[in-house]
Amino acid sequence: MLVDLDGFKNVSARFGANVTDLILFEVGSRLRKKLEAGDLVTRSGDQQFAVFVRGIDEMDSANQLAKELIERLQSPVTVRGTRFRLDASIGISLGPKRSGEWRLLLKDTDRAAHEAKTKGRGRISISFAVPELDD
Repeated sequence: MLVDLDGFKNVSARFGANVTDLILFEVGSRLRKKLEAGDLVTRSGDQQFAVFVRGIDEMDSANQLAKELIERLQSPVTVRGTRFRLDASIGISLGPKRSGEWRLLLKDTDRAAHEAKTKGRGRISISFAVPELDD
């Protein structure tokens, strides 16, 4: 999954790195609390987190987890006396389990995240990675 914070560039521009770093730390913490041991959350961009979840191979399960992550992030965050309400859009790729195709999985997840973001705030988009055929 790629979790992209909606409208976060405005927060960053207005409040600066000191505040946004604290918000991003809280976001990472909230994402980790919802996952199982062995799953991974890592920051992958200015306002984006990559979430690697093992054992989910059905669209409904992935969609439900994404909804729960969005809900968890919507709870207000207070930093230095200012309350922030966050929204996130999530791109999901359920892809090949063969380790050699991880780049394809990430590419499809990025595509799904972009699609979710273009639909509006708090959206989810799912992509199914398909192994590319050699020409």
